[in-house]
Formats: sequence, C-alpha cells, structure tokens
Amino acid sequence: MLLRIVTEVVSQQANARRYDIRVPKTAEVVAKHVRDRIVRGELQDGDALPSENVLMTQFGISRPTLREAFRILEAEALVTVRRGARGGARVHPPSPEVASRYAALVLQHRGATLGDLNQARVLLEAPLAGALATLPDRDAIADKLAVLLAEAEAKVDDPEAMVEAHFEFHRQVVASVGNPVVTLLLDVVEGVYEGSGRSYLQLRDRGEAERNRRRALEAHARLLDLVRAGDADGAVTLWHAHLAEVGKLVTDVEADEATVLDVLHS
Repeated sequence: MLLRIVTEVVSQQANARRYDIRVPKTAEVVAKHVRDRIVRGELQDGDALPSENVLMTQFGISRPTLREAFRILEAEALVTVRRGARGGARVHPPSPEVASRYAALVLQHRGATLGDLNQARVLLEAPLAGALATLPDRDAIADKLAVLLAEAEAKVDDPEAMVEAHFEFHRQVVASVGNPVVTLLLDVVEGVYEGSGRSYLQLRDRGEAERNRRRALEAHARLLDLVRAGDADGAVTLWHAHLAEVGKLVTDVEADEATVLDVLHS
C-alpha cells in the first residue's frame, strides 16, 4: 500500500509540473506516514524504527529520500537518528517542551517582555483554580494535590528540588481541570517561564528566597482548603494574588517587567 501511495505521488508530481501545482515530495509523504503513526500512538516513545534497508524496501524509495524524510522528522523532534552499526531512528511523541522552546523564540522575536509572560500566566491559570472548586470530584483532586504539597514541603530547604516541586504543583492544578487545550497552552507558558524561576532561585538572597518558598507553600495549602470548600471565587482571588506575587519576585531579579525575554542566553 505504501509503495502504491509513493508511486501515485511520483505520478502526481509529473502531472503537476504541467500546471505548476505544488505536490508533496516523496520524502514528505514518507515523513507524514511516520508522523501520523506517532501522533496516533501506534509508535511509542523510544520505539526503534526498522533499519534503513527495511524501510527503503517497504516504501520503495532510495536511501537519500529516506534520509531526507528522517531530517524532516528530526527537525520536528519526532525522531532521533544515530549513525553507525548500532544506530537507527528512535521515536519521540510530540512534546510541550519542544513547543515551549519554539514559542520562546517567537516571543523574543516579537519583543515580548517578562511582564507580558507574567500577565499571560495569571490570566490563563487563575480562573482554573476556581474551576477546580466547581468540579464534582474536587475532594479527590485536592487529595492528589495534597500529596504534591507534602512532597514540596519536604524539599523546602533544597532550592532546586523545591522549584521543580512548585512547578509540578502548578502543572497539576492546570491538568486537573481536564481541558487538553488549556493544559498545552499553559505547558508552553510554564516552559518559557521556568527558566526565569530558576534564575530567581540562583540570584535571590538565600534567607529571603526561603521565606518566599514557604509563603508559596502556604498559598498552595490555602488553595486546597478553598477547593474542598467549593469556594470558586476565593480560589480565583487567592491564585491570582499568588501568581502575581511570584511574577513580581521573578521580575525583580531579572530586571523589571519591561525586560524583553532573552531565551538565546538562558
């Protein structure tokens, strides 16, 4: 079947030249086939694709065409290719981290500032804290978040571990709402934002940073109380203030809210 598809594409390319119509190259068709299988979950993270010789036979294509298809997939971070006797192509599913890196470049190119990033985070995430308080399974959600809170409290004296625990708590607040579109948007924002959070930990006075970490934990604990109580308005108000406070701490270190994002040197 794949050979038939590729043969049809070659025929279409020949016909399209008569009318100056752009038809996908064979390598693009092969890349699309592999991409589709990754996105549909037919290929899992770390799966090895067949050898080049096997793939060339399956698709009925040359080695240069296959390697061009691999380059397309590598550029999309969907495969990694190692050369040599023990080499080959391994699969990676679409990743929010990849989206974050590219989004950060776009934001820097457009002159986005730390203040813009802080505002976006507040506008997107604060309402989700209120949404948690309206869910029928809010007690179960609060119980799961309480486990993360306990883990964070145990790491309060370890700045690096604590910041990861802090971001994980926020990620789970977002994910618990159950909207994959909003979750991805905030994954991208968090990915850009996290670098600034780590800078804060590195540059702040140790004593002041520890006090602020404890204040963050108190806000997290208060959120759980509000979620369990079904107080959506209170949860939004609390989370809005918490996110704004964290944003101010970060921008105080980085310079100010008018500082343009600089991901090239992070």
